Amino acid sequence: MPPQAPVPPQAPQYTAPQQPVQPPQYAAPQQPVQPPQYTAPPAAGQYQAPPPGGYQQPPLGYQQPIADPVSNVTLNYWLSVFFTWIPALIFFLIEKDKGNQQAYAYHRDNLNFSLLRVGVVIATWILGAIPFLGGFLAVILGIGSLVLFIFHIIAAAKAPENYRRGEQPGFIFNIPLVK
Repeated sequence: MPPQAPVPPQAPQYTAPQQPVQPPQYAAPQQPVQPPQYTAPPAAGQYQAPPPGGYQQPPLGYQQPIADPVSNVTLNYWLSVFFTWIPALIFFLIEKDKGNQQAYAYHRDNLNFSLLRVGVVIATWILGAIPFLGGFLAVILGIGSLVLFIFHIIAAAKAPENYRRGEQPGFIFNIPLVK
């Protein structure tokens, strides 16, 4: 059998479309589009009536969302663990006039415990400056400061659940410095 020459590829065969392609038809709008009406803003001190639609009342049963006091209590406790009295004081001052007595008690007790922690740290520094006996007392107060830090972490972990149950703040002990 003799070798055969390669067959060149054939050009594809195209056929004309069966129906002519027509451009899409667009319908004109039924109503003419009017540009929005511009009204000049009122001069300073003048009253402007509400737009023709007026203010619409919200649907029946609609209420403004209320902030959850548990989130504020939780945030306050955890910030106070690490930044002591500053967040405790801020939350106490913000929440004291809102009327929620349970949240007020939690913020007040957190502020009291934070002030107790600061007092122990200050006493540790002062006693640390006294030679001999003061150094020993400073070590004891330093350990006490660490224990108070751990107690604050425990209280911060228990605060949201205690608040939801309606229980008292979860500090193991506290000195009421702020009433």
